[in-house]
Amino acid sequence: MNRASLAGVRIAEGPSDWQIVQRRLDNTADVPLAGSWLDPRGRMATVEVRVVDETRQQPASTELDWHEADTRPDRTWRQVLTSIPAGGPYRIETRLRLEDDGWRLAGDRIHHFGVGDIWIVAGDDNALGFGAGIAEDAPEFGVHVFRRNERWTLASHPLHDVTGLRNNRFFSAGAAGHSPWLAFGRTLRRETGLPIGLLPAAQEGSLLESWHGKGVHTAAPAFDSMVALLRIATSFRDYANFSMLDGGPCFLPKPEHPPGVVAGMVWFHGNADAKREGAAAKYGKVFRDFVLKLRNALAAPELPVVVCQLNRVIGVARPGESPLWGAIREAQRAAAHDVENVATIPTLDAGLSDGIHISAQGNATIGLRAARTALGMAYGKSAPWKTPDFLSASFVEGKRNQVLVCFANVSGELKPATSEISSLSFADANGGAPVRKARIQRPNMILATLNRDLGEAPTVSFCAAHNPPLTLLDDNGCPPLAFSNLAIEEDLK
Repeated sequence: MNRASLAGVRIAEGPSDWQIVQRRLDNTADVPLAGSWLDPRGRMATVEVRVVDETRQQPASTELDWHEADTRPDRTWRQVLTSIPAGGPYRIETRLRLEDDGWRLAGDRIHHFGVGDIWIVAGDDNALGFGAGIAEDAPEFGVHVFRRNERWTLASHPLHDVTGLRNNRFFSAGAAGHSPWLAFGRTLRRETGLPIGLLPAAQEGSLLESWHGKGVHTAAPAFDSMVALLRIATSFRDYANFSMLDGGPCFLPKPEHPPGVVAGMVWFHGNADAKREGAAAKYGKVFRDFVLKLRNALAAPELPVVVCQLNRVIGVARPGESPLWGAIREAQRAAAHDVENVATIPTLDAGLSDGIHISAQGNATIGLRAARTALGMAYGKSAPWKTPDFLSASFVEGKRNQVLVCFANVSGELKPATSEISSLSFADANGGAPVRKARIQRPNMILATLNRDLGEAPTVSFCAAHNPPLTLLDDNGCPPLAFSNLAIEEDLK
């Protein structure tokens, strides 16, 4: 049966159930609708539309209560719902008011859509999420996801579900499980009151060059797929032309439709690049170029980006690769200093499900940490959100075998997580210099005594190997960001 032949109001174009529409800077959004109407007796009628807040079961505002749409004699109608306030989930309702007797026929409805913020999830395996184990991380109304079948739904694990996959680039050879992003979205939802839309675009085993390309004319398939997915997720449904055999009504953006606006991106990446010396060496520059390319594509020069520093790996990295993991972590740490609106969080304290993938409980920790960072950087929340990070390293005056390492953004004070502080390492032009002992000198300072004096080009590193010991935490249980080969000042004044 042709839906257009049914009595009442039919929605042909508009948002889908569960869709999150990105709010504007004025904290509202406009939603266009179009469709057809039919009275079986052939009488003239008027289409009416309203927006209902599903939490209160009341109109979203006085202006968005029942009002006439642009109803046309050819039995079509159009309407733009303007200035829908950030919030929801909402329900769009339609009805047909008959001119001669005032009867109203119920029409199509759209359920559970919201006006809030969309966050892109990009990167490789751990952004995709292979976590196993037990973690209390339930779905929550108002946190929705755009799945691989290109439909918006309530967000639940696994977020990366290849059921009904429409783009083979997003196929995963592994069995996706738990990821950090439901905890991330749920925390943002509770702290901001905004519906949160998650847009997973991670690709298993992807190199950074696939997100940026080696040069202007080099393809970047992961980047192109992400932008194409964003165009679809921020478009509206075509209900008039669809086949249930193909999964229901599809998003059909017009060719000229630009990628939609989003609130920000979370990025978890680096495993594949850590196996290639050349890729690790240039990771920082390529990542900065990638962020610039994304911001240009979205016309969002200040797009917030939360970077998850590369995790540890057990029994996978070859000995010669070990320093490359530290090099990528350093590039990711430095990005937060070099690129505006980029913040980096640690992941080395997160447990693993196997040799390389974060466990369910570890993912929950990372999701909360990423959300706290986003709340501070992107939403201006006043709670402490910055991660402990390297501040300075100086020789104690007259003693080249004693180094004071200071950290910024420490919550409370640093505390040893083990009996020995063994995460720091030192070197100079002659090679490594073993640490004899290290102790906490001040709340944010470590005094390390070495077995020998350091000569020319002295450097300090923290958690620089592929599977480093983690021996420092602050009062929030957060470790400092890993860093590699940073210069030591000559003495402490």
